[in-house]
Amino acid sequence: MLNKIVTKIFKPKHPWRQVKFDELSEIYVSMLFRGLAISMTGLFVPIYMLKLGYGIDSIIFVVAIFFTARLVFFDILSAYTTARFGPKHSMLIGYALLACNTALFLAINSIDIPLWIIGSIWGGSASFFFIPFHVDFSKIKHSKHGGKELSYVHAMEKTGAVVGPLIGGIVATVFGAQYLFLIATILIIIGLIPLFMTSEPVKTRQHISFYGLPFRRLKRDYFSIGALGIENTISMFLWPLFIGLFVFLDDKVYAKVGTITTISIIASIFAVYTIGKTIDNKKGRYLLRANSIANAALNLIKPFALSFSPALMVAVLNDVITPGYRIPYQKGFYDAADDLPGYRIAYISSMEWFSSLCKSIIWWLLFLMTPIFSEYTVISTGFVIAAIASMLIMTERFKALNPTRR
Repeated sequence: MLNKIVTKIFKPKHPWRQVKFDELSEIYVSMLFRGLAISMTGLFVPIYMLKLGYGIDSIIFVVAIFFTARLVFFDILSAYTTARFGPKHSMLIGYALLACNTALFLAINSIDIPLWIIGSIWGGSASFFFIPFHVDFSKIKHSKHGGKELSYVHAMEKTGAVVGPLIGGIVATVFGAQYLFLIATILIIIGLIPLFMTSEPVKTRQHISFYGLPFRRLKRDYFSIGALGIENTISMFLWPLFIGLFVFLDDKVYAKVGTITTISIIASIFAVYTIGKTIDNKKGRYLLRANSIANAALNLIKPFALSFSPALMVAVLNDVITPGYRIPYQKGFYDAADDLPGYRIAYISSMEWFSSLCKSIIWWLLFLMTPIFSEYTVISTGFVIAAIASMLIMTERFKALNPTRR
């Protein structure tokens, strides 16, 4: 059944290869279910915690622990697990930890669970998804058409995310937010199935070493991915928190946030197809820089979006602009991994580790601000930091994004 669906969708869009249920197809389907599950819970976590009586300091603390756990333990462990057992089996651990984390959020309303445990398991689920996912996709993607393939991955994830916030907002409003986590856990388990319909794409039982990486030559890679990570996570966590605190103050906050997010994601889906073609036409760097600048401006506008219409405008613009710099960046990142034979896992995991370092520093800084400044000041400061980080994304120098010389 899955084979027929995927073939029907993607065969006309992949004329360079015969489409069957192969590695790329399984990633598309898996990202569909993951996008649906994550959009039903991740978007609402800050608002859910606010409704349970947690302050902004507790919410930022969980996020800071999330990245600190990745930095100290999970990113490196995920690298070695991916090398030993392969990316798919490592992603299995990530999905299991994500299911466990959603269960903890489900139970937090009735059981006193330390927040550092929730943040740590949440961070582990991210490490055991993103590192093996990047290794898997960088290995199986086609360099010439990588932009299109990345746009399909984003489109499938966003397709799942379209219905997630809408359904999640209705479920949380009518039945209670705790049911979101129960549904998400089921969807996460379903999303695992496609991953094991083909074999591992890389050799298992590998030995990885970080000592041979040319760190001096790659310094702009690390610097830019740190900036990318800071901007993305501030937008992901602080924007829903801002809406919950200052925009939607009634009992229908879940439904309203879900509606805004669904509308903005639909706009994003239409944008990603054009973005993929533009990248493959060797205009990725122009796209990245234009959208990084636009995104910086948007972050500076966010603190002033204090009613429904401005918040909707910001959300739509954000979901259109973000793929415009993220997809070309990922294209350059994956091709850079191809240029380091024997160091793919080491390069990708070290980039993720450095990104976790940068993100943990910023989130601990925001946490230290909470007892001193108002909630509005802390969140607005986060948006200013995101604007600066967005500009610093342009420090990348990926060869794959170089324009074609005439």
